[in-house]
Amino acid sequence: MSKGKVVLIIAAGMLAIYVVAAPYVTVYQMKSAAESHDGETLSEYIEFPSVRKSLKDQMNVMFAKKMAEDEEMKNNPFAAVGMAFAGVMVDKLVDVYVTPAGITQLMAGEKPQPGAEINGENADDPEHKPLSDSSMAYESHDKFVVKVKGDDGEEGKFILRRRGLSWKLTDIIIPLEW
Repeated sequence: MSKGKVVLIIAAGMLAIYVVAAPYVTVYQMKSAAESHDGETLSEYIEFPSVRKSLKDQMNVMFAKKMAEDEEMKNNPFAAVGMAFAGVMVDKLVDVYVTPAGITQLMAGEKPQPGAEINGENADDPEHKPLSDSSMAYESHDKFVVKVKGDDGEEGKFILRRRGLSWKLTDIIIPLEW
């Protein structure tokens, strides 16, 4: 076998290893940034518009479900107006909570607090370290999921998607009971 073929095989093998390991490396870098309270670095791995849209959609569905289950609201002619206001409120709340600090709290299985700093009250608690009780795996060649258990045992998901050769957090799936 020629020297050129050997180099090509080695290069292809290293590229394959990089492609497979890349989301694990990204999650590790996100976790390190969160643990070191580096919001700027953490932000580099997050597509904030996509994450916000994902959370807004989930919260709107949760409100609609709660209103549909409430007998008083079913018969209330102002329920539609209430839903419109709830949608506006959800948009504003998600914009306030989806920050590097809020995502760090979600990564630790906590409910985010408005105005929280990235080094919140549980920052030194090993049980509340970002992604401390997590599992991760590919769901497809361009989708990687990190599952995190919350304090109440509910499971949230952080979904990363391939963006070229890198990975970005694009969705956060929260339990509807939060």
